[in-house]
Amino acid sequence: MAGITLEGGIERFLDFDNTGQGGEVKRVPLKNLPVIDLSPITRGQDLEARRRLGREIRDACVNIGFFYLTGHDIPEAELDESVAWGHRFWALPLEERLKLQKTTESRGLGFIPSGGTNAGYDTAVDTREVFSMSREVMEAEPEEGRHSAGRTRWPDEKLLPGFKKFIQPHLLKRQQLTHQLLQGFALSLELPENYFEDSHHFLGCNLVYNYYPATDPAKMGRTQWGISPHTDYGTLTLLWQDKLGGLEIRNAAGEWIAGPPIDGAFVVNIGDLFARWTNDLYTSNLHRAVNYNKGARISVPFFVFPRADFEVECLDTCQSASRPARYEKVRADTYVQALLEQSRRTGRAGVSTQAAERMKTQ
Repeated sequence: MAGITLEGGIERFLDFDNTGQGGEVKRVPLKNLPVIDLSPITRGQDLEARRRLGREIRDACVNIGFFYLTGHDIPEAELDESVAWGHRFWALPLEERLKLQKTTESRGLGFIPSGGTNAGYDTAVDTREVFSMSREVMEAEPEEGRHSAGRTRWPDEKLLPGFKKFIQPHLLKRQQLTHQLLQGFALSLELPENYFEDSHHFLGCNLVYNYYPATDPAKMGRTQWGISPHTDYGTLTLLWQDKLGGLEIRNAAGEWIAGPPIDGAFVVNIGDLFARWTNDLYTSNLHRAVNYNKGARISVPFFVFPRADFEVECLDTCQSASRPARYEKVRADTYVQALLEQSRRTGRAGVSTQAAERMKTQ
């Protein structure tokens, strides 16, 4: 396996007590999310510029696991149009949306109303509704190792003409951007730029519409959210927000800070599987959202996973005698599908055991 020097090794990120034993990773409690320009990769700049980009990504992933991403090649007008299509989808009659509900056969793709499949069992369910899609099957892609490719439950073309025609090429652009961003993540760990290509060539991915109805704060339960505090499950997330905002992220001091929309910028965060890869050097961080605006809010995250049969285990050089590997290796689809099913069943975001422990201190 290629070495990771991390400019002094993982120990430089650790606190040490007076016995010399390794403690937790040192994280700066940021008040604002960093803004990172991907153009050294998207514009093919020289190696040193790309390495500087990698260092910026590393600092962001160590400190908070979130950052804004600029310098990508997806036009803002197209991203805003993706939000407009979401509003058109939710303008469909409820009975038409319910025809597209997620099923076991769809591998988690489709529509979920507020409350999940057990709607009404808990008054504190998340208020959001969800519609999720995935990419098409790639040429020569083996059946073993797929997540949900080719299983999108498209709405009737007569009811929503042009929707599929817009989404499919947009998905391809998000896939291309993901591969460019993975080069940056490899550089951030001082790995070869193509290090994550094998695990992500047959990309696991879901393009998701989160629909947050307008909410009266006086009517919200004490523990109720648009989407409740959670971490994401996979490698990374590319989030596009509408102009209303509502995203909050928990920083290293346990404070909830805002992640408002910035013109032309995605919000990027890493998920649980990538944190496991780095032995929690990179943090898969708690976040939540609520909509107290007068109108409905829509966000459009693109969730990325390794191919389904890939087994994630700690990078050799992200562990040491003072910080041994924390997790056993896990197959990507086993981990992700368990949390997706938990979310579908409960009407709240799926929460891993590690994230649940962290919530106890929020």
